[in-house]
Amino acid sequence: ECSLHFTFGGYCTLEPVSQKCRRKLCKPYPPCWCCPNQIPPPVPSPVPAPPHVPSPVPIPPPVPTPVPAPPPVLSPPPPSCPPPSCPPPSCPTTPTTPSSIPPPTPTPPVCPNSDCCRATYLEGGSCTLTSTLTKPEKTKWCSGSKQCLTKIGTFDPKCVCCKNCKPRMGCKKMKGKCVDPATVNWAYFNFVCCYYDDTAKCLARKGSDCACCKKPNGGQGGHNKPPSC
Repeated sequence: ECSLHFTFGGYCTLEPVSQKCRRKLCKPYPPCWCCPNQIPPPVPSPVPAPPHVPSPVPIPPPVPTPVPAPPPVLSPPPPSCPPPSCPPPSCPTTPTTPSSIPPPTPTPPVCPNSDCCRATYLEGGSCTLTSTLTKPEKTKWCSGSKQCLTKIGTFDPKCVCCKNCKPRMGCKKMKGKCVDPATVNWAYFNFVCCYYDDTAKCLARKGSDCACCKKPNGGQGGHNKPPSC
């Protein structure tokens, strides 16, 4: 009878377990209580935890491999031109020593430094631009033949070979010779000494320095630059 009074049934017990329990529904009526069945709430099924996904490890960008620079390509030195040959028979056969070779200059002259011009005027001569000379200067100092050679062995039409010094009476009296120390061919002469500071004995062309040099008188000079007298 107790189970008929509750939807989910009931049972008899000596002690009431809830306020819904009733008396006089169970035999013996006292002291039994009729209590409804306690339907436990449904237990929720456990929700499975999501699978553990490891955090992605950042991948560093690839380091480019340095490409070695190619070795520099050295260009071969330009071929050196052989010295131009002089027109015969002006060039003397003079010995060439390391001390007589002039040092290289960073700026080349306007006119070529032709050895053939020095051979024409052994006491000293140089190639000069004809545009800088007047007609009297060209007649007094310069040669009418072509003696100024370029590096490739051709005549330079802009230049003419001119002497740099002429003797005056003082140098003539002592039978000396006026030379340009910068361009004279010392190996050709046989001087014993020179008056380098006495400009009264020689006549110098514009831009040149001259010295009166003495020839040996019974003695013997040298083929190099002589000392001062």
